[in-house]
Amino acid sequence: MAKWCERARDTIARNGRRIDLGALLLAGFLAALAMSCPQADAAQAVPQTLDFDIARAGDLVGHHRVTFRQDGDRLLVHSELKIEVKALFLTVYRYQQTRDEVWRNGKLIALASTADDDGTPCDIKGAAGPDGIRVTSGKDSWTLPADSVPASFWNMSMVTAKGPLVDSLSGRIVAQRVVNLGQETVSAGGRDITATHYRLEAKRPRDVWYDQSGRWVKMRMTGRDGSAADWVLK
Repeated sequence: MAKWCERARDTIARNGRRIDLGALLLAGFLAALAMSCPQADAAQAVPQTLDFDIARAGDLVGHHRVTFRQDGDRLLVHSELKIEVKALFLTVYRYQQTRDEVWRNGKLIALASTADDDGTPCDIKGAAGPDGIRVTSGKDSWTLPADSVPASFWNMSMVTAKGPLVDSLSGRIVAQRVVNLGQETVSAGGRDITATHYRLEAKRPRDVWYDQSGRWVKMRMTGRDGSAADWVLK
């Protein structure tokens, strides 16, 4: 066996031609390596834009748009949310929020949020440091654990990750229990799809649905007055 290996290491006779076994093995190894590596485009795939209409009691009351952009090894996420509830042609509630997140290798490294909650402003900024994510709001500052996940809904890890959940408005850790309610058929993007339904149990519960690829496709949120608003993917 040893003698056969020694001879094979040098050459193999095939179809009257002499082939260098070392070169042959190297070519095979490189081919296998290329097949096992993900394509560059797939590795850098950016989530598609999410556009939601927000409906309450059958009326359109707002819009929510989330866009994504790759910048080197960073994923930049920009979110704009506007809600305006009217009664008898008068605006009875208004909410507006602009939020930015920066992610690297699946970890949050920076965030910023500016919001107006019916006349009450709320601004936060945060950046990752050696001790965690340092957040500031006005004169206050605090540090979140490094594995914190913002409750920004587009990211399915907010219902699957083990790290603490952070309210996207206040920047504080929120105590919410996540319950997997199984798969359901929902309307998203003008068609019926299968999605997994999660419930965030809290004082004001929230229900969120993700499709089989992990894309956020629906949400239902209970307001202060007990009414429900639905995020419907366009």
